[in-house]
This record gives sequence, structure tokens and C-alpha cells, in this order.
Amino acid sequence: ANPRSRFTLGSSRPEKRRGSRVGVKGWPSVLQLFKTLHRTRQQVFKNDARALEAARIKINEEFKCNKTETSPKKIEELIKIGSDVELILRTSVIQGIHTDHNTLKLVPRKDLLIENVPYCDAPTQKQ
Repeated sequence: ANPRSRFTLGSSRPEKRRGSRVGVKGWPSVLQLFKTLHRTRQQVFKNDARALEAARIKINEEFKCNKTETSPKKIEELIKIGSDVELILRTSVIQGIHTDHNTLKLVPRKDLLIENVPYCDAPTQKQ
């Protein structure tokens, strides 16, 4: 079913909603970004109820603040910012668990360790 139309009682033809805020082209990408951010939040902050809730509130709050935006240029800019935030969350955030008074145990996700390159004190020159 088309999310932008609805059926009225006794009618078989959809009635178009008026006052839609995002153009037809922008709507799927905004919705996709919203879903992707929430999926990333669930992976990054897994088993941390406080961080999960704080991230959920922040994502929803940012989308709610900008839901009346109508400028395609501004919408595109906001989508870019959201995509950058998702990339940073996915590639840069590592969970830490307090194990002692001054000790943190880092819990990196498997997808973060894939690109890990070992450090070499004495680099060799390529020939």
C-alpha cells in the first residue's frame, strides 16, 4: 500500500494526502536513513540499555525537529549529515565495560576488527 494515500469509506479510489512534507523522491531516503540509524544504534550499543535509550531519543528528536523541512537542498544536507553520523557510529564507537575502579574492558564488534592493520615499529621500504 502506498503510505502517501488512503482509502475513504465507501470508495475504491485512494485519496491523496495534502501537505506532505517531503517530496516523493526524498521520502524513501529519509525513511531508509531513519531505519538504518536505528539498526546501527542497536548493534553499536548492544546490551547497554542506557545508551540504547539515549540514542533512540536523540535520533527520534532530530527527525522530529526537521520533519517540517520542505527545501530539497536542506533535506539533502540533513540526509548527508545523518549518513555521516551512521558511518561514524558504525566504524568508530567501541563499547567499554567497567570491570574495576580504574579499568575498562573494551568490547569491539567483529566488523571493526576486519580492517585492523598491525603496527610496525620498523617500516620497510617498498622496492
